[in-house]
Amino acid sequence: MPKAPSPAKPMDSACEILLSARRIAVLGMSPKAHRTSHAIAMYMRGAGYEIIPVNPGHDMIEGLDCYRSLEAIPEPVDIVDVFRGERYQHEVCADVLAMKTPPKAVWFQLNAGGEEVEGKLRDHGIEVFVDSCIKVVHSVCVGRG
Repeated sequence: MPKAPSPAKPMDSACEILLSARRIAVLGMSPKAHRTSHAIAMYMRGAGYEIIPVNPGHDMIEGLDCYRSLEAIPEPVDIVDVFRGERYQHEVCADVLAMKTPPKAVWFQLNAGGEEVEGKLRDHGIEVFVDSCIKVVHSVCVGRG
């Protein structure tokens, strides 16, 4: 079952970041509607967020320009939502740190890892959420409001 942020990352902090964010880069977004990355990105889009797909295998997803890397995104994003396997967490960390403007937060979805790079990202002033579903957390946050 999808989880809310761990006790180490209080829900208030997650809600504050989510409710102030506007642009979310979805790293590993699939064009296939049955994939979790696609479904969650479309939910967040429906909730009013600007979604920026990042997938080197596609030029466009759901009518949105799709970027080959985080570094290729021309404008700042508030959150990077990660849908890549745990084995890629160091690569994801390096890609986030190479962005022209760092995001406020990196959200490692379920089974996307993040534990090994959490400290490094935090050292750069980036909030990190590990093994947590952004859709579930968003639902809780808007339900509180």
